Formats: sequence, C-alpha cells, structure tokens
Amino acid sequence: MNKMRKLGLTALAGSLIATSAAAGEFGVTGGMAWSWDSKDSDESGNPMSMGDSVTFSASGETDQGWGATANWELDGGNFDDQWLTLDFGDGGVLQYGGQSKGGRGIGMVDNYIPHADTAVFSKTGDSTDYGVADGASGTDNISHQITVGDIKIGAEAHKGAGTSTSWGLEYSGFDNLTIGVGQSKLSPNAQDGGTDSETIGVKYAIGGITLGYQLTENDKSSADEEAVYYGISFAVNDDLTVSYGRQSVEIQGTANDEINSGFSVSYTMGSASIAAYVAKTKNVGGASSNDDEGKGITFSLAF
Repeated sequence: MNKMRKLGLTALAGSLIATSAAAGEFGVTGGMAWSWDSKDSDESGNPMSMGDSVTFSASGETDQGWGATANWELDGGNFDDQWLTLDFGDGGVLQYGGQSKGGRGIGMVDNYIPHADTAVFSKTGDSTDYGVADGASGTDNISHQITVGDIKIGAEAHKGAGTSTSWGLEYSGFDNLTIGVGQSKLSPNAQDGGTDSETIGVKYAIGGITLGYQLTENDKSSADEEAVYYGISFAVNDDLTVSYGRQSVEIQGTANDEINSGFSVSYTMGSASIAAYVAKTKNVGGASSNDDEGKGITFSLAF
C-alpha cells in the first residue's frame, strides 16, 4: 500500500471517529400477548394465538449533538424488525428501516378513527384491507419526519418496481382538532402501473370523547377503491375506553360496497391490558351475500 493511500485511509478513519456516538446506552424491552379470535369464515381453525416480542436498543450522541439509535426486535424467535434512527433535534429524525419498519409517510395520517382495540377493517372479511392508503414497503425503507410548530411532515421511499414514495402532513393548530392529508405512489414501474393513494382525515377530541372521519381513494389499474370511514371513542376513565367504527368501501366493478363495522373495548392495569372486539363485514370484497362476523379478546403484558 503506498503512502498516499495510507494517508487517505487514515483521514477517512479519523472522520468516522469524529462522528461516532459516545457514551452509548443499551436497553431491552419486551411484551407478550395471548389472543382468541373467532370469525365465521374460519370456524374450523384454532382461534388461539400468542405474540412475543423483545426489543434490543443501543443509543448514544454524536459529537455534533445528534442522537443515534439502533434497534432490533426479536419476535417469534426471529429478528423481524430492525431500524436505525438519527435525531437532528430541530432538523427532524431520519430513519432507515432494515426490515418491516415503514409508516412514517402517509402512514402518519391514513387512519384517524379512534379504536379501543384495532381498526374494524382488520378483524373480519378477507386478507385485503380495502380502502386503506398504504405506504412504501417497510423493508429497506428510508424516511424523514420533522415538526415545525403545529405542523408535522413525514416522507418515505423504497426502491422496488420503481421508487415507491409517500408523504403525510398533519396540522394540530386548532383547539382539540387535528387534520391530516397524505399521498402515496407505490411500484410506479410495475406492469400494472402500481397504486396511487390519497387520503384526508380529521380528529376532534373533547373531554373523554374522540371523533374521527377519513376519506381515502386508491387508484389501481383495475378495481379502484373509494372509502369513507368514521368512528367515536369514549374514555370512561384513565383505564377504560370503548369505541365504535364503520367503514364503507366502493370497489370498482362490484355491485355492492364492502361495509365494516364494530365495537371494541380496552382496559389497562399498569403494564397489563385487556382488549376485546365484536366486528362484522358485509359484502366481503364487494360480493353480495358474502358476510363475515367475528369476536375476540387479547390479554397483553409489557415488561
């Protein structure tokens, strides 16, 4: 190796050391859950399941004052979520999701409907969440979020069949009222042209009551979707919350709208919580007389 190359490598190593994180901290958090979910469409299956998650994190501060964090989540014996963040303070937070870590663009504003358990469109019907605006893939996803006064902005990108992108903007400058808008362009170079989505949502909270309303359009090569989603939740006290939600989706080429609705409740006791729901989907995928009902309960514990 010649002297010039040695000098270049030495300078590069010095620059890396100059921006390294100092006084690192390490942490471990985790959780467990047991669930019973039963619905008409899968009565022959086992309704019970479990969830387990342990997250390892390492963090520190660079010489520039930036906060650097690395995270790895062990779930079901596999590292399924991995992400890196760099916090610039007033300059926002940059994140790289190595696997399964997106939702920092349009995912910020795609569902303003309050729910004590989970969204009504996710519990019954088939595996497709019709009428929901999706963001870029969470694997190898790069994103940035920044808050300026009452405005929060997020954008993300993922390289696949073309570059999938999404953004979201949230404004909370009105008393008790939050407004969000977002757009996404997914797989624009795919053979079918990919999917373009637009969404707008509002959320109003007063006392223990929260109201939400959402409009979403998904433009596809076929079977475009237009959805209206609304709901309400009521915090009876600091521990107990009940909610109701309803979503109607018009799917191009079908004679009927898919309609999802349901009630849910949650109760928190320190690090433990219990959540339950009763939900129904009418005209699954827009098919008439194809209905599904479900109910479930989940016990979870964080540590």
